[in-house]
Amino acid sequence: NGKVYYVPGVGIDTDVYKNIVVDRASIRSTLGLKDTDIVCISMGDLIPRKNYIAAIKAIAKCKNPNLHYLICGKGPELENLKMLVKKLSVENQIHFLGFRTDIKELLKTADIFLFTTLQEGMPRSMMEAMASGLPCIASKIRGNVDLLEDEKGGFLVAVDDLDIIAEKLRILSSDIELRKKMSERNLVRILDFDTAKVKEIIGKIYREELG
Repeated sequence: NGKVYYVPGVGIDTDVYKNIVVDRASIRSTLGLKDTDIVCISMGDLIPRKNYIAAIKAIAKCKNPNLHYLICGKGPELENLKMLVKKLSVENQIHFLGFRTDIKELLKTADIFLFTTLQEGMPRSMMEAMASGLPCIASKIRGNVDLLEDEKGGFLVAVDDLDIIAEKLRILSSDIELRKKMSERNLVRILDFDTAKVKEIIGKIYREELG
């Protein structure tokens, strides 16, 4: 018989990501990438729930040697994923970067956030990507649908539909103006999940309940 309130997650300090300035060409060079490459990125533990398998298979389906995928994180699935990459002959496109302390800089270096996870709460990694101005291709699941506006800030896709994921990758890869438009949309959208906004909402709840 209580009340239910909606709070948009724990919040994210959007200014921290907005104000990051990087030498994009220099960072890409250290990763063996060209400025003309289209770079996707994901962050998180290498575990089955994160469903990196779908992302890797979709990259392979695109058959675009200039499409690259940075995977930041470590975990028990690493060797399985490396074997899959070898089997699909995309060793030159999939980059396992391990644990990183420069995620903010890497996000600014990428073009697309690729997130085929099977289950989330309110995903911090996608919040970081949106705050960095990245268009997103994300699985249509709880949490992701709260953050991303389909076809405005990116695309929401079925977790197991490799053809659709690959199609959306092709669309974003080939259309820089669409990427810019979705980037701008996400920079505005993520403000609804800023730490200051979350504090304001929680404060209002406390004032209402405690008088």
